[in-house]
Amino acid sequence: MKQSFFILAPVFIASSLWATGQCLPHEATVIDSEARCVENGGISIGFNGEDGVKVACMEDKQVRGLCGPDGRITRLRAYTDWYNKLKHFQDSCTDQGGTFSFQDNAFVEPQNESYCLQAVPEVGSNMFEEPLCNYRSACPAVTVVCERRCSEPSVASLY
Repeated sequence: MKQSFFILAPVFIASSLWATGQCLPHEATVIDSEARCVENGGISIGFNGEDGVKVACMEDKQVRGLCGPDGRITRLRAYTDWYNKLKHFQDSCTDQGGTFSFQDNAFVEPQNESYCLQAVPEVGSNMFEEPLCNYRSACPAVTVVCERRCSEPSVASLY
């Protein structure tokens, strides 16, 4: 009985020490983004009914000043948010010793806001039925992956 204990004890010790090696799971997440020119409903445009509310929305000077002539500031905001999420995940992965990649190997990281959809005007109204204008843009979702290797226990940790 004592002999079997001495034979099996090293096996149990070695297996428990091997299990102390750090294995972090691979991580995948979806990066996407959506932005609006203004967050609270929209910008009052004082529509008078001549050309149509969407045309009035796109031609309003205050809207053009805040959102850009064709909503491009909104599109840039959506891309900036998307890019920041991407870089945050990438930096976090690298800081933890992982390897960052896109799930789709053919995907090429975009370099500017043209990756995101052209901003489109959205027309709504407030509780007084006053027409409100806003722009909305979205960036397509992409799945990113952080692959991590298991660290093996060091010889020093065995003692």
